[in-house]
Amino acid sequence: MGDRETRCNAGGQFMDRGRMNQNGVVQPLLTDLYQITMAYAYWKSGKTDDHSVFDLFFRSNPFHGEFTIFAGLDECLRFLESFHYSESDIEYLRRTLPEGTENEFFDYLGDLTAKDVTLHAIDEGTVAFPRVPIIKVEGPLIIAQLLETTLLTLVNYASLMATNAARYRMVAGKHVNLLEFGLRRAQGPDGGLSASKYSYTGGFDGTSNVLAGKLFNIPVKGTHAHAYITSFSGIEELKARLLKHKLTAGVTGDLLELAIKYRQKLSTVLNVSMEESSEGELAAMVSYAIAFPDGFMALVDTYDVKSPAKSTNSNNITAKTVTKAVISKSNAKNLSDKRSTDINETKLPITTTSAGINMTNGWTVHPNGNIDNINNAVSTSTENDTNKNDQNMNNNNAQPHDSKYHACMSQLSQRSLSNLCKKTEKSFRSGLLNFCAVALALNDLGYQAVGIRIDSGDLAYLSCLARETFERVAERFKVQWFNKLTIVASNDINEETILSLNEQGHKIDCFGIGTHLVTCQRQPALGCVYKLVEINGQPRIKLSQDVEKVTMPGHKNAYRLYSSDGHALIDLLQKVSETPPEVGQKVLCRHPFQESKRAYVIPSRVEPLYKIYWQNGKITQKLPTLELVREKVQKSLKTLRNDHKRTLNPTPYKFAISQVSVSDNLYNFIHDLWLQNAPIGELS
Repeated sequence: MGDRETRCNAGGQFMDRGRMNQNGVVQPLLTDLYQITMAYAYWKSGKTDDHSVFDLFFRSNPFHGEFTIFAGLDECLRFLESFHYSESDIEYLRRTLPEGTENEFFDYLGDLTAKDVTLHAIDEGTVAFPRVPIIKVEGPLIIAQLLETTLLTLVNYASLMATNAARYRMVAGKHVNLLEFGLRRAQGPDGGLSASKYSYTGGFDGTSNVLAGKLFNIPVKGTHAHAYITSFSGIEELKARLLKHKLTAGVTGDLLELAIKYRQKLSTVLNVSMEESSEGELAAMVSYAIAFPDGFMALVDTYDVKSPAKSTNSNNITAKTVTKAVISKSNAKNLSDKRSTDINETKLPITTTSAGINMTNGWTVHPNGNIDNINNAVSTSTENDTNKNDQNMNNNNAQPHDSKYHACMSQLSQRSLSNLCKKTEKSFRSGLLNFCAVALALNDLGYQAVGIRIDSGDLAYLSCLARETFERVAERFKVQWFNKLTIVASNDINEETILSLNEQGHKIDCFGIGTHLVTCQRQPALGCVYKLVEINGQPRIKLSQDVEKVTMPGHKNAYRLYSSDGHALIDLLQKVSETPPEVGQKVLCRHPFQESKRAYVIPSRVEPLYKIYWQNGKITQKLPTLELVREKVQKSLKTLRNDHKRTLNPTPYKFAISQVSVSDNLYNFIHDLWLQNAPIGELS
């Protein structure tokens, strides 16, 4: 068994290589079969010494945005460092490749390494743009070809994930913490680990993933689940109630007794009935506080203890049904997403019948959401008028538009919204009352609670209610740190959710984000490609009827040109033989494919984008830690104007030309080669 397999088995999926750890599944066989069959065909054709250049790039920015964060370079370099087919790899390929594959080819593979490869790349954590190569690979054709799939899989998701995380960071703002909670929703264990690593790169502050914390030195955060709260049914289940005073030696307090005392006082202060408080929830919180007195953070939305009594009328229409009718018939806007989904059986103060909800203005809302005017049933109009009314108003598919209809809809919307607020508040008050009681009890023993987590309901409304409650408690009991308690919100949060919460003036200090972050639901793939652009010094171009898929041939350098205010203006591609652009000197920048799009740029700063990261079988640059890459992301984003980074309708990153420009020399080179390679049609 080879050295690589020994390390994999001993260390698990990720091999401990010191700095950021090498994923043990990243090995030469992590590739597509056609890479190996092409390698054999190259070998048979005598092309083992052909020198090639490949560009790795993407064609469009993800998430309808105007930037991408380049990530995954560290893993690419570790892959090159360990590239070698083991004995078991060779044996597997002997069984897998078609019969007749020559044995000498397997001997060739067994000796193959990446020592003759040179890899150029932009710095990891840098903002990147479409069509500008983020990695260039030079070297023997066979080995360069064999690297394709693995490099793509290492860069694609890493860059997509880092970009997604960076977007969340921008909409959340600098002063709100972001935690990645996505392991259970990720695409398998490796997807979960990569998501934790690259969400941290993109600007998140921590993860719930313990293994990612160990492997990548990412801060690990977490509280408890609803299961912990529901595992207690009463205070009699508490096995431990005593807690040593943090500051005073020899002093021990009964945390439960203190919490009950404070709960009674808080009941009056917060105007919450003791009947609304769950004994099991209090027991669970006391238990958790005893276990973690310096890190007490509680989930506070488990119980709805005091729900309104259910009516005996089996035909009652629920607020959920009414809300559905209101939305479907009057297009009511912004009736909080969570309010419309969390309510169950709140009854509205209106008359219900088997037909539906009867309003005093004569309209009826049916259980199926249809609406009609019940007064038509007793109309005294002529027969013709009655028939007309029956057609227009009693037809379930009709859309009435008179003032009575809109008054009905307005009344339903206001009443259902009001009842929803009351319902939501009641479902939250038990947890908030019990948390405050336990937190004050901890304070008596020298400890400070951390905060609460809200996992359901109207997050903006509940966070404001919680913050107001904490401020009232701080003032009433003279405990100033209560003002600074942390409010964490989770529950299927995405970019749009945070933007909406910002508009509503939420009081949330930290978001726990899972599914939408780690699965990149808005765009599941970045779409990086790996294209041959030069062979034995001769340029190669891929032609297509879709201009976006035409490659830019030859070995190229890339430069980022900056304006006098420090913002990036444009990325410029040149042939490697060209003189680099200079500060203060006029540079003609052209669209790669549209002749009329061109502009002169006088840069105030010129940044060469490429560095050689791998050459002669070793890494040639000092690689940054994950923390430094994370800082690089934020530094690079600051070079973009705010309108490039905004979520809605961002301004394209360009200077009257395109997201990438080419020099005049490269433009002419591309079009000459295009004409040389494009077939000439014939008419007869």
